Amino acid sequence: MPENEKEHYITKYKEWVRTLFYKHSRIMSAMITGPARFPSRRNEKMNNYYDNAVNEFRTWREKALKAISRKIEDAKPKEQKAEEEWTRLKRSIYFSASTIKGINDGTERGYNKALFVSSIYGKVETYAKRGDVIIVEKAIAYVRELNKQSSIITERHKFFKLAEMAKAVCEAQEVRLNKEDTEILFEGGRVIKNYSEDRVQIVFDTKPQPDVISNLKHNGFRWSPRFSAWQRQLTNNAYYAVSRVVPITVEQLMKGENK
Repeated sequence: MPENEKEHYITKYKEWVRTLFYKHSRIMSAMITGPARFPSRRNEKMNNYYDNAVNEFRTWREKALKAISRKIEDAKPKEQKAEEEWTRLKRSIYFSASTIKGINDGTERGYNKALFVSSIYGKVETYAKRGDVIIVEKAIAYVRELNKQSSIITERHKFFKLAEMAKAVCEAQEVRLNKEDTEILFEGGRVIKNYSEDRVQIVFDTKPQPDVISNLKHNGFRWSPRFSAWQRQLTNNAYYAVSRVVPITVEQLMKGENK
């Protein structure tokens, strides 16, 4: 945990411990007071206060640790992230390939080879859809190496076309990055087509009403503290989602997309 995060976390943790001890100290034991005329309803209320505090503490701790983990991950050099991603993917491919080899050899019975092939394909396809050409090419080369020991995925399988998919996505991303962000105003806010972040964002002049927030979440939008905006991935489906939340038409949002 980074030092600048550790101090804040420890301080907040101590505050929670004091709160929990205080709330717990207000719960009386029936073994001490005896059952006669014991204020059970009041004690039940104290118990509920304590249980609620414990749940709130757990929620805070989970969110705090996740936020710190994200900051640690964001601080890693790009090369380190890429290497860690490849290590995880390679390990996953290896485990599936080992089972497939066992199926081929007859040592693994009761398994469906197609499911393990599909698992490998699905994992690598995720990177292809991101336009991560390097990691996809590494995965294909690794599977070809494993194929020398046992037939893991045949060459005619669409798996070996994933590099082409990754390159096409990468080219489309480059085109998108060269586009200028577009803003469309509506009464009470604006919609931003943020091409560099691959996000469509809705920024309100004031905090939206609860029913609007509920509608945003229902349509796949999530709050981004970084941009102070409600956003989701920039796709054609996202334009329809925007039109269901704010008074902007799909035609307005699609304008200029084919240029």
